[in-house]
Amino acid sequence: MENRFRFLTEHHGEMPANQCLSFLRSVYRRPCVDYEGLRNPVEQWLAAGARYHRKTRRRISSPAEVLPCWRKGLEAEVGNAVHRDVFLFGLYTGMRLGEVVPLRWEDVDLDAGLFRVEETKTGVPLELPVTRQLGEILARRQAEGHTVGEEFRVWVFPSPMSDSGHVEELYRHYGAIGRAGGAKFWFHALRNCFITVAERELMLPRSLTKRLVNHARPGDVTEGYAADWTVEQLREPAQRVANRIDELMARQVPTVPHSPGK
Repeated sequence: MENRFRFLTEHHGEMPANQCLSFLRSVYRRPCVDYEGLRNPVEQWLAAGARYHRKTRRRISSPAEVLPCWRKGLEAEVGNAVHRDVFLFGLYTGMRLGEVVPLRWEDVDLDAGLFRVEETKTGVPLELPVTRQLGEILARRQAEGHTVGEEFRVWVFPSPMSDSGHVEELYRHYGAIGRAGGAKFWFHALRNCFITVAERELMLPRSLTKRLVNHARPGDVTEGYAADWTVEQLREPAQRVANRIDELMARQVPTVPHSPGK
């Protein structure tokens, strides 16, 4: 159990490692009641003194501080152009990794300037406008589509090395991006940054920001009465957020004074 926990942590991160062992623990609970002598391996692992990783809610510094650092890290450490475009797509949309990587070309309508996300965390399909920055990413992916086999060309972000046919795991890049850029990096931080730019930099209405990133609506009755935002209503604010992200990324990476002995 300890070896598997360390492997999951190294290759997928602390929270996925916690979740996998927690799930295994749940799977064993009922059989351990039904079959005398069967022991729950996770319970034994914990009884021996092992512990899950401590759950912490990671916070990012201001977008003005981290975006130039992340740009530097991406340019220096992510040589795979498809992987780099996955990160940029996440940055310009605030979408979750699991919503970005399975995007299919059949869900993209460049003529109408929109794309559709069928599988979302909230279970509600999402339609979003294609900003100028997203259009450039999609154009690059189209232009390089011939470099993979025909069976992989259904995916916007194909990966012949994965079982699914599309990019899946990008965790191995996180540490390298953070070290090269000088600011801690993880994929969900891109979502946090998008929301911060929308609400704090541009002062967009919270309900609009939530629609852009597909946050579940709260149980607030008054907000529930409002009609949903249309794609056309989202188009201009989405472009404003993307433009502001570009402006912040273009800034110089903050310099940290050198401390002797460190």
